[in-house]
Amino acid sequence: MENDTIAAVATPPGTGGVAVIRISGPEARAVLEKVFPSASAAHGQMTYGGIRRGGELLDTAMAVFFYGPRSYTGEDTAELHCHGSAVGVQRVLEFVYECGARPAQPGEFTRRAFVNGKMDLSQAEAVCDFISASSREGARASLGQLAGNLKERVLSYQELLTDALARVEAAVEYPEEDLEDEVAEDILPLLAEWKAGLLALAQTYRAGQIAKDGLRVAIAGKPNVGKSSLLNALCGMERAIVANVPGTTRDTIEQSIELDGIRIYLTDTAGIRSTNDEIEKQGVKRSENAINESKLSVFVLDGSGEITDEDRFVMRALKKSEADLFIVLNKLDACERLSEKDVEREFGAAPLRVSAKTGAGVGELKRRLTDYARQDRTAGEILVTNERHVFALKSAAHAIGEAEDALRGGMDMDCVTIDLNAAWRSLGEITGKTVSEEIIDRIFTKFCLGK
Repeated sequence: MENDTIAAVATPPGTGGVAVIRISGPEARAVLEKVFPSASAAHGQMTYGGIRRGGELLDTAMAVFFYGPRSYTGEDTAELHCHGSAVGVQRVLEFVYECGARPAQPGEFTRRAFVNGKMDLSQAEAVCDFISASSREGARASLGQLAGNLKERVLSYQELLTDALARVEAAVEYPEEDLEDEVAEDILPLLAEWKAGLLALAQTYRAGQIAKDGLRVAIAGKPNVGKSSLLNALCGMERAIVANVPGTTRDTIEQSIELDGIRIYLTDTAGIRSTNDEIEKQGVKRSENAINESKLSVFVLDGSGEITDEDRFVMRALKKSEADLFIVLNKLDACERLSEKDVEREFGAAPLRVSAKTGAGVGELKRRLTDYARQDRTAGEILVTNERHVFALKSAAHAIGEAEDALRGGMDMDCVTIDLNAAWRSLGEITGKTVSEEIIDRIFTKFCLGK
């Protein structure tokens, strides 16, 4: 299959200015010459001309050819830059298939780039992440990984482990030299340092996950405290219906915004309270589900009223979830009856005063949301954005910890060798050196056609 010449449309489906058909494989040049006879033989040089099947003109286009390994896939690769007509592109693609290429599978171009050593597996995953990035921070994190920042860090740890293994194995092979105590004394502090470094890298996953997938925030509270008004104020648009009638919001409403490059998914929940109304019960259940799926809940209180049993009911529901909590005291524009001290005394945290109606305090709430999303981050640090990588890093750290215990316990050096090799293999799962074909298949099936 990897010796076949493949082709697919590399641009999104639909109508547009330009559509790119990508061709890769040993016969890419031969296919291009049949489809586009006037194509230049020079590497990377664009040529304008017509695509004709028999005597029929299918399109006028630009063509370019890249000789392997100086191409995306590492193979001979051609591109046809056609007009973005869905019908026209399909006709040209069918002609490309007739001339010797077969339809590419999802992710097959990037898989070939991985197989041919143009990128490691973490970089291949970053390609998919960058394509689907929904925010500037998500794009920045995936581009860093695509540039090889995680790969280089992993390879540096593998190199250190290789050096340690060489010393341990020397102690095993030359027992007459009595090297074991010296080796143990030298590498024990190094193992502790590497273990801490790997765990610190794994701990960036929280920030990396938010950068990649965004921050989910549930806006919760009893009915008629201004949750929908707050959603609208944060979004800067009338996203939710607002009325002075309790229970206006019967279902969850989601809207995303971008704050300082981070995607924030806001969910306006139905008012949470005990009710006998079947429709409202369903809304309350969906609200509870939204809270459980969020990393952060914004608990809205009515600053023009008193704390009620309904507010306490909502707080109990919020405490059942694992989401962190912000408390907001809304209706700053109305007659103030509830103070920050009252709220802190009742719920153990100071609230932020806002007016969803006038916008007062909303800017500060946005700043706090951004600060929350960016907490535990250091400028320029590598962010781990993939759960698979976290598991591999923690597995490597655990294996290094086992090697530490073996050395301290005076166990046979062969045990230390086994543990260090296990750590090396765990790190190799990130780059793809030691990962199974099944996992590789699973990763590339997530890609779109043409990539």
